[in-house]
Amino acid sequence: MKLVVVTACLAGVAHSKMVAAALKKEAEARGHECFTEMQGGYNMTDRLSKDVCQAADVVIFAHAIAVANADRFNGKPIIKVPIDKAIRNIPALMDKAEEVYAQQQK
Repeated sequence: MKLVVVTACLAGVAHSKMVAAALKKEAEARGHECFTEMQGGYNMTDRLSKDVCQAADVVIFAHAIAVANADRFNGKPIIKVPIDKAIRNIPALMDKAEEVYAQQQK
């Protein structure tokens, strides 16, 4: 599965980095590719290319603020979760992403 994780919080620092790193680690441990983009404050780090966005099988928005340029993911299955809830249960969020991906494969 190709997973894209977009984190967005007010400062774009602590929660964004923790969630992005934890989801990437969990995804890779399960054998998936994971691409991350962190948004917040007045910047966007590691902006994902259009090709990566369109190649995603599943997209996770872990956010406290609106995700900028969300239209890049039109037509993709998107899981939206508050960033504070995402950090509390990374394995369950990854389970949900795998479930969404499995449903697509049917």
